[in-house]
Amino acid sequence: MFRKDITDFFGQAVRLATVADLVELGLDPQYEGWQITTQYNLPGGSRVTGVEFNVRHSLRPLGEWARYLQGFVNGTKLRLEGDEDANFSGFIPESANWGLNLRWKRVEAILNWNYRGQQRRQALPAVNGYEYIMARTTLDVSMGFRLTKRLSLYGNAQNVFNKPETAHRYGPETPEYAKHHREVKHGGQITMGVKGTF
Repeated sequence: MFRKDITDFFGQAVRLATVADLVELGLDPQYEGWQITTQYNLPGGSRVTGVEFNVRHSLRPLGEWARYLQGFVNGTKLRLEGDEDANFSGFIPESANWGLNLRWKRVEAILNWNYRGQQRRQALPAVNGYEYIMARTTLDVSMGFRLTKRLSLYGNAQNVFNKPETAHRYGPETPEYAKHHREVKHGGQITMGVKGTF
């Protein structure tokens, strides 16, 4: 468990430009209604409180069949406190990883599930709200086969099921059907090769 008290933390003010704002900034009035984003140091303090855990254990107690397997799980839970303008966009309040390691003779394999909780991003004055990257769980797989003491084959696959990154934009008055903003599919990324030690 930990706590970090931060002074002079970054704040971010976002608003729609008025004619008065544009005059003050020396910009043409044609930009009225555009978004103005200002970053500054907050006068008050901000705080990040959190808990982390990490567990790794052999699965041999489940039976002889499991003697080559090891399970693992780790995670982080954060509580973010500060001014309404505090820029916590780089923080993910909840995250976790869990999976299995297999080591059997010349074979090594890892199944790794990764959970990223919902993340609040930039303020959006047009909707009196924020953009959010929605929670998602992905699976990565790594495999290796040792040919000799110095030579191995390997393969990695990231985001095996091609889970999309989904963004919503909404405020308190946004109807449910209008919250969805975009969905991006990066595709599963596969790497294969030969690894040598000389």
